[in-house]
Amino acid sequence: MSKKDEKKTNKNNNKKQDGRKSKAKSTKKSGNAGKGGNLKWGLALFFELIILALMVVGYVFYYRDSKIKKIVKIEIDKEDLAINEDLDETKQEGYKTIALFGIDSRDVANLGQGTRSDSIMIASINNETKEVKIVSVYRDTLFEIENDSGITSKVNAAYAYGGPQLAIKTLNANLDLQITDFVTVNFLALTKAIDDLGGITVHVEENELPVLNLAISEQISVTGIYSDGVFTTGDLLLNGTQATAYARIRSTDQGDITRTERQRDVISKIFAKAKTSDLSTLDDVIDDVFPEIATSLTEDEIKELSNAIFEYEIGNTVGFPFAYTPMTHETKGSIIVPADLSSNVSALHEFLFNETGYVPTGKVQSISSSIQSETGVLAQPVVVAPQNFQ
Repeated sequence: MSKKDEKKTNKNNNKKQDGRKSKAKSTKKSGNAGKGGNLKWGLALFFELIILALMVVGYVFYYRDSKIKKIVKIEIDKEDLAINEDLDETKQEGYKTIALFGIDSRDVANLGQGTRSDSIMIASINNETKEVKIVSVYRDTLFEIENDSGITSKVNAAYAYGGPQLAIKTLNANLDLQITDFVTVNFLALTKAIDDLGGITVHVEENELPVLNLAISEQISVTGIYSDGVFTTGDLLLNGTQATAYARIRSTDQGDITRTERQRDVISKIFAKAKTSDLSTLDDVIDDVFPEIATSLTEDEIKELSNAIFEYEIGNTVGFPFAYTPMTHETKGSIIVPADLSSNVSALHEFLFNETGYVPTGKVQSISSSIQSETGVLAQPVVVAPQNFQ
């Protein structure tokens, strides 16, 4: 081979090698571009999912916020709630205590005042454990009404005289409490909520049947929501009208004493069933119930409570007073007299706040002495018998 031919061959070989290098370089570059594209699309999808999730959460909270606006707001003066001067307020730290009023009102506009509270409850929420304890205050209990008159009356009169403001003041002054908020519902709300939940199961006794059916007839005339009567006993699934009527039975056993037990039973069953219901069902409950509620709680406070709603557990419940004497007063009718108020308040604080040996304030002791002088009812042994309706 001549030198000329050898040079030509080498030149061709170099071109082939350069071509292979160029192709390899191109292939490598192309491969990196593919990986980069997949990464970019992966990140884009990831961020889209995050944005979508935020949009969903935002929508849920917006939707909840729009529902909250259906609740009737009633402002109260939180500087004038009759929290007793010598009360050690640190003892109730860690608890949120709310007054719950059930009103026999046909009109949500009357939730403010002008009608006696048919049901009075105190809900104490342990902020750490989320346990909720409920105390029913018997509506005929003789308390000093905290309107500067110094008069005593049935505790349910306070709501009629001065709405939730006076009712809270009366509870605080007589019981050494620090209640700052309330929730009031009418019985239409209770009926609708139970129907939306598909009913609740309660135990009906033989002696309750006649008065239960009378109460059902009354409920139908008030709410316009028809229901069949109840004709069997035992554990029964009751609809809203039937269960509300059951909670209002007063003329059996111990009158208002056993009636409050039924009320706490119904509330516990509603709460338990709501916790296991789907969002669509809860949405129906909210739509029906919120317009029938009045409260002093702010929207932020309602949101805070609702955020932890599934963590709450209704624990023990009781009726108050624990020791009492029923009597007929010449001007006040049938009343329940605490025997005596001071010892009952001591036991109440142990039940609600786990505070043993509680000594009531001078205010409570003064009211207790006044009630004792008026009625002649002396102190009795106090026995607290909690109930749990699970």
